[in-house]
Amino acid sequence: MADHTLTLSNGLTLGYAEYGDPAGAVMFYFHGWPSGRVQGELMHEAGLKFGLRIIAPDRPGIGLSDFQPRRRLLDWPPVLEELAAHAGAEKFHVLGWSGGGPYV
Repeated sequence: MADHTLTLSNGLTLGYAEYGDPAGAVMFYFHGWPSGRVQGELMHEAGLKFGLRIIAPDRPGIGLSDFQPRRRLLDWPPVLEELAAHAGAEKFHVLGWSGGGPYV
């Protein structure tokens, strides 16, 4: 596991962790509730087995990510676009677990 932070264009910090195959196809894993980026570790072995680079971001106000007042669910897609660009991923897969499902 490697923890990282990214300063977004809105000035807020987004925390995330990476698991699986660092050279694999990118898959974003959206954690359940209550949890955070560390829940992505559950996918680490599968990521290695299937060649997936799993990037698990903390949602706003959780873990290493800054709180975002008055945020809405539709505030998430631009954040994901910035994280994908930062990761160099033009194409990617998404997986949401429990409370992370609506973010898919």
